[in-house]
Amino acid sequence: MISRRNFMTLASLAAGAGLIPLTAHRAGASADPLVLTAYINGQTVDRTAVLQWEARRLKVAAERLSHNLPAALAAELGALLDDSTGSVEHVAQDRQTLADVKLQLGHEAIRDLLAADIAVSSPMSAVAAAMDEWAPSKTRLSSSHGTAQGFMDWFNTRINRDDQRTMLVANPDHFLITSPRAGVQEVLEVTGGAMLASQFFIDYADNTSLPIPRDPLYPVQTAGWARISDGTKIGAVRHQLRDNPQGGFTAQLAVSFPAALPPWMFTEHQWHLACEFSNWVSAYITSTQP
Repeated sequence: MISRRNFMTLASLAAGAGLIPLTAHRAGASADPLVLTAYINGQTVDRTAVLQWEARRLKVAAERLSHNLPAALAAELGALLDDSTGSVEHVAQDRQTLADVKLQLGHEAIRDLLAADIAVSSPMSAVAAAMDEWAPSKTRLSSSHGTAQGFMDWFNTRINRDDQRTMLVANPDHFLITSPRAGVQEVLEVTGGAMLASQFFIDYADNTSLPIPRDPLYPVQTAGWARISDGTKIGAVRHQLRDNPQGGFTAQLAVSFPAALPPWMFTEHQWHLACEFSNWVSAYITSTQP
């Protein structure tokens, strides 16, 4: 069982192997620390605010899992659930612990756990998307290090290698993200402010007539339609990136949902995007350090 006492030893070994983004830079790697800044609805959001959001969602996801796990796995989440200080001190280790439990459960157990959710959310999503009217949820993220193409190459490699841990630790609301084939992801997650988990498949080669416009000022992108298991389109992604003149890069992150969904879904998913991409960028920057 992973405890707070032995976590840092394990995590330090994993970080040394380039597996866990505990920090953007290892000690002595650079005089300049990584600075990540999100922009939501025109407002600047610093890293601490995003971590506070992540800390809340970690507890929500852990609480849900703990009621449906064998005792041994549920015990692994004990320290996470017992920490009621509201601080972000343990977020780095808690996200790893939560991912450990999900990975130990395995695909079929996760699918079984969320089957009732998906039985409701899939037809609801199809009904909401039937009018073919879409609205975006957008977040901008700026990184003081790295390059737009460098991050995109790293991200695509993670998908094509089916790097499930990297996908899971990015956001507590990721329950299963796997790549059945290159360029395609099966995703089981709680999107935005939803109460139920959804299952969908993103094909990054399927990007014709996306409801998110291409921005010529952002030359690097990943984009695709999201479909439920019967092939119905229920959303789309288009994440666009460019290098900053002063160094680092900026990402315009956008997901389109059916316009019929309630407004809080779009607002909450902005934080979802800020969380997952902040963690992915941190992992990318860590991987570039000697």
